[in-house]
Amino acid sequence: MICYNSTAAERDLSVQLGIPLYALDPALLMWGTKGGSRQIFAEAEVPHPDGSESVWTAADLATAAAELWERQPNLKQMVVKLNEGFSGEGNALLDLRSIQEFAPGSASHTVRTDAIQEQFTCMNFESKAETWEQFGSRIPELGAIVEAFLEGERKRSPSVQGRITPLGEVEIISTHDQILGGPNGQIYLGCRFPADEAYRLKLQDLGMRIGRNLAEKGAIERFGVDFVAVHQPNQPGKPEWDIQAIEINLRKGGTTHPFMTLKFLTNGRYESSSGLFYSQQGRAKYYKATDNLQKDQYHGLLPNDLMDIIAHHQLHFDTGTEVGTVFHLMGCLSEFGKLGLTCIGNSPQQAEEIYNKLTRAMDAETHLTSEQCPPGLTASLPMTWSGRY
Repeated sequence: MICYNSTAAERDLSVQLGIPLYALDPALLMWGTKGGSRQIFAEAEVPHPDGSESVWTAADLATAAAELWERQPNLKQMVVKLNEGFSGEGNALLDLRSIQEFAPGSASHTVRTDAIQEQFTCMNFESKAETWEQFGSRIPELGAIVEAFLEGERKRSPSVQGRITPLGEVEIISTHDQILGGPNGQIYLGCRFPADEAYRLKLQDLGMRIGRNLAEKGAIERFGVDFVAVHQPNQPGKPEWDIQAIEINLRKGGTTHPFMTLKFLTNGRYESSSGLFYSQQGRAKYYKATDNLQKDQYHGLLPNDLMDIIAHHQLHFDTGTEVGTVFHLMGCLSEFGKLGLTCIGNSPQQAEEIYNKLTRAMDAETHLTSEQCPPGLTASLPMTWSGRY
């Protein structure tokens, strides 16, 4: 059995059916939590932001935040994370600039801790519907950590994906630059393959260290590691990009589907020496992918209409050139105005160009101006490419 995410339910089903489960033992899920990830990073000597171990009460969280602030008095923000979050959910930003009068050197540890605990109610949550009451109520059950927010004018969110075989061998299978959004820029929206050449081999090295540590603990199958890369040009003795690990995912992730799409379409191979993927024809392949192309004007669009648009603008994947777009989540179009896609090209620029051409075509064909609107209908209603409403 292979699954997206292994839990006790998948394990029990595997046992009852007598079918081996090629996935993480749920007993090891703690290594994919925020606190567990930080422990792995420390053991594998992988750079990661200064922060705390897991705590289980709001009071202990405030104490951990105060201690972090004392270690780094120039901090402007901290990230507060529930141990089990998904795609940025369960994260919040704690702004220290509004409580600078309690900074180290200006107030006692106790006063600073109390000020931070009060500031929890003003945190900027990634989910608009989240409140401190809801967030704080889950800390005793899930645990939470606090860590330094990495500042920088130019930041990226790369990731590395690996696989641990049942024999304990670690393989690096891809790297990506993730595309993030949301209020604090922590919600996964899509990705570009491969990660920038300035750091993709470094990601592979760090991913291998983490994978070997996980393998020693008995983990198997997929794992992914998210990083923050901060640009630091013209700093003698330092690399161009400062790479810090922030989270381990012990499951398939948002980058799994587009990479497998590329692999199955081209029957190609990933070369760790370069961090590039080559098709059978020997061409290096690149893509930009998303599972969250969503706009209000796409509501009401049917899969058949999408096929018409694709054919009219020649946006489909061409097996001869191995260039074009592959779609998924088409069933979400009509109700949610949402679509998933992978735009494959022979260069990063070509993949980006294909993506931009697609979005321009979708926007143009689903936009209805007042002049184009038939009598009796308002221009706010979406019209599909084939003219159905």
